[in-house]
Amino acid sequence: MQEVRCKKHNVRSGNKTLLVCERSGGHVFPAVALGEQLRKHQKDVYFFVTAASLKSYLQEKEFKVYGRSFSYRNIVFESIWRAVEAVWILLAIRPKQVIGFGGRDSFFLVLFSAIVRLDTAIYEPNIIFGRANKVLSFFVRKVLCGFSSIEVSRYKGSRGGENKVKVVGIPLRDNIKIINKDEARKALGFDAKPVILCFGGSQGASFINKSFIAFIEASKLDYNIIHLTGKRDYFQISQLYNKIDKKAFVKDFYYSMETLYSVADLVICRSGASTLGEIAYYKLPSILIPYPSGGRHQRKNAYYFSQRQAAYVFLQENFSFDEFKQTVERLIQDRQLRKTVKDNLGKIRLGVKARDFYNDIWS
Repeated sequence: MQEVRCKKHNVRSGNKTLLVCERSGGHVFPAVALGEQLRKHQKDVYFFVTAASLKSYLQEKEFKVYGRSFSYRNIVFESIWRAVEAVWILLAIRPKQVIGFGGRDSFFLVLFSAIVRLDTAIYEPNIIFGRANKVLSFFVRKVLCGFSSIEVSRYKGSRGGENKVKVVGIPLRDNIKIINKDEARKALGFDAKPVILCFGGSQGASFINKSFIAFIEASKLDYNIIHLTGKRDYFQISQLYNKIDKKAFVKDFYYSMETLYSVADLVICRSGASTLGEIAYYKLPSILIPYPSGGRHQRKNAYYFSQRQAAYVFLQENFSFDEFKQTVERLIQDRQLRKTVKDNLGKIRLGVKARDFYNDIWS
């Protein structure tokens, strides 16, 4: 059956698929989930990624990776470079399918693919479309969405939109699975006290790091800590934990998130789509602090959860530390509150297995 499906949807051995990402994990990890499924049916899966650390991650998985990394951002220089780079990559790879996962670095590569009439699609995991994907949606053959939202309904209602737009959920990486909580505790050296997981995405978030450290210093409750700081703040924060009398697992970044999610009782994090797909899958009560830039899609994502009483939201722009501290302490102390939030998370169908995501795209 799989061979028939692959031939029907033009995904067979010998075809080349290019997955076009940007520089954050939110763009790359959904592409990785799809790429691993594609590789089961065809050998030639290519990635375009512009973050050096994530390029190394993909190369370790033996994917073929393109894309120049820059340590700074200059929109004029980058636009010229990405346009030229896009032409070179298309000529070098000559892909049959191109799927863009958002971000301005991906814009020219997806646009030029659509202009030369390759089988081109975009995937928008957030509840509202990013600027690059909003423009590209007029050119590509298929628009794939993570959330079912009002904006998606508008696209579906537009001319030809019913056949062009499809809601496919947010793919979970293959390692995202629930493991035994006692085993996870043992692996991290934790006791039975509640566990707080704090992270700011693949690149970290200084505001979340500082707020969480301030909470630890102010709170008198006892709990275990998992803190993923990002590379920029890691050294400074890891030194602070030498003075904190709590069991803590502190890393700059950690790929084996299944252990961390499985042991956590609550999460403090940003509200990127991939993170929310994982939070919904693990049914983890969360305090979401949306990234304030980037078209405010994280804010919309976070409110989607809070309106369903499945998360608490604090905006960085008018952050109240006292309210933040009270909310974290309530979630630590009140098991019934955590259960209520978990039940509400169970009603949100967002994170999907990569296999189902793959089949839904090509069905």
